[in-house]
Amino acid sequence: MFRIEMLPAAHGDCLWIEYGTGNRVHRILIDGGPAHTYTALRERILHLPAEDRHFDLLVITHIDGDHIEGVIRLLQDAPLLQCHFDRIWFNGRDQLDQVPDPAGAPLGAVQGEMLGMLIADYEASSGRQVWNLGLPNRLAAIDRSADGLPSVDLPGEQGECRLTLLSPDYDRLLDLKDGWADELRKARIPSGDMHRLRAKLEESRNLRPLGDVLGAEDEAAEGAYELPDENDADLLGDIDDVLGSGDGGEPGATAEFGSDTSKANGSSIALLLEYPKDNPQVRFLLAGDAWASVLQKSLDTLLPDSGDKLKLHGFKLPHHGSVANLTPELLQRLRCKHYLISTSGAVFRHPHARAIDLLLQEHNNRGKPRLHFNYLTRTTQPWSELTDQENRGYKAFHPAGISLLL
Repeated sequence: MFRIEMLPAAHGDCLWIEYGTGNRVHRILIDGGPAHTYTALRERILHLPAEDRHFDLLVITHIDGDHIEGVIRLLQDAPLLQCHFDRIWFNGRDQLDQVPDPAGAPLGAVQGEMLGMLIADYEASSGRQVWNLGLPNRLAAIDRSADGLPSVDLPGEQGECRLTLLSPDYDRLLDLKDGWADELRKARIPSGDMHRLRAKLEESRNLRPLGDVLGAEDEAAEGAYELPDENDADLLGDIDDVLGSGDGGEPGATAEFGSDTSKANGSSIALLLEYPKDNPQVRFLLAGDAWASVLQKSLDTLLPDSGDKLKLHGFKLPHHGSVANLTPELLQRLRCKHYLISTSGAVFRHPHARAIDLLLQEHNNRGKPRLHFNYLTRTTQPWSELTDQENRGYKAFHPAGISLLL
């Protein structure tokens, strides 16, 4: 059994993965969405029996608010939810300081520091080391001077689940390191000042925990799923995305393919999941918000023959279907059936029509491509038209919250 769900996370990501058998189900959680959608993740957890609220792995791909804020709330709630994690993968201050850096300067950023503090708290309370457990040097990064790509095997009764790191590499983490230091200077918080960080966390209304009561009200969630007007401020609340999206702002629908310059997105953890590892019946590319150029370089390492294609059952598109994170060259290396797009269209009006057009144009697999959305909104509705699906030879699915069972 393999199941992947895209929980409703507005303009962000929150992926819930299960694999295994009826007797023993293993779970992976990737990102937690923005703060105002945390209730969906929390209720998903609460619908499990208390003894089953266990994750083999929690991945926080990068420090943008639409991926990290829900996890900040979850880690504060974890004791009351009786929620346990065997591994937590995230590149924080200590990890990025390990990357060989000619400048040798320490780093930090407010949200990244907060999350690092909470992961350290979780390790202290559980009495177990979980932070980047299993990764070489406890760092979720690719050393391009080394052979191959880092991989980790997670347990499974019918075979282990293999995760291979496709992003980030050292260069992208060094870029992130420079940006984090700037953010802490703006906030007037010295890196590693736990007292100041806890005070700032307590002041953040939208990052408060909710406890273990099913259906508790969350004032931050009211109206959060509305698609704003183009001139509206974003919906992230007290703490914005840490590094923004590069000097030119968020790439719009007319941007060039593969043009993302966001340091946070460039540092995103992207994974190739294979289950079971020895004879994969399921193979998914879980791209976070990674840059297309970084993914392409990793595929070149994984598939040295330029004519080879990576056979996939599913591809979670990077950056919610932005043109800035897809290229023809990347899609030409893939042979895939299912394409997952996690977005309500809020804030940045993803997905971009040109990105979906490119995907359909470069689709290499036999059979119709299948587009899976986790919202039906103005920005995703165009692909619900049956006439367009028939004319262009694809299928699209728009449930309120998707659960893909393979």
